[in-house]
Amino acid sequence: MKVGDLVIVASLGEIKAYRANPRTPEAEAGLKPSEVKLDFIRGINVVEAHKKLSDLITDTTGTVNKAGFLNRAASGEKHTLKDEIYKEAVKSVAEDIDLLIEEENKTKVFLSLPKTIVNDVLPLIKNRDKIFRIVEKDLLKTDKNKLIDEFKPEILK
Repeated sequence: MKVGDLVIVASLGEIKAYRANPRTPEAEAGLKPSEVKLDFIRGINVVEAHKKLSDLITDTTGTVNKAGFLNRAASGEKHTLKDEIYKEAVKSVAEDIDLLIEEENKTKVFLSLPKTIVNDVLPLIKNRDKIFRIVEKDLLKTDKNKLIDEFKPEILK
């Protein structure tokens, strides 16, 4: 990681972006560009991920789960609602990551996504060519000083 690189740490509910800035005067002068610190740029909350099924499944007459023949649910119930919410959240995360990459216009981007969503989010990111390294871990709660070590190649750890 060098001065000017962009670090994006994301999950389905939240995205954090950091910029690699020089830690020492030598790094600022370009003599030691790998001596960096991460400065927080922006945080984004993904609204779709915070939706609750109970808020979305309502009926104005209150008859959604009314007891009937064999206590079956109403026929208008959406059975794929969880999948739709998940797809919307994934799409929103990918769009927000694209927006951050375009706004910062950096040549190298380091991205962290949880293993459970990485295969769903990556195909939707348009600026994949700018992503230098992907870490399949949920690093949202990781201290920014330890993030630099998480993005180092396994050989250097």
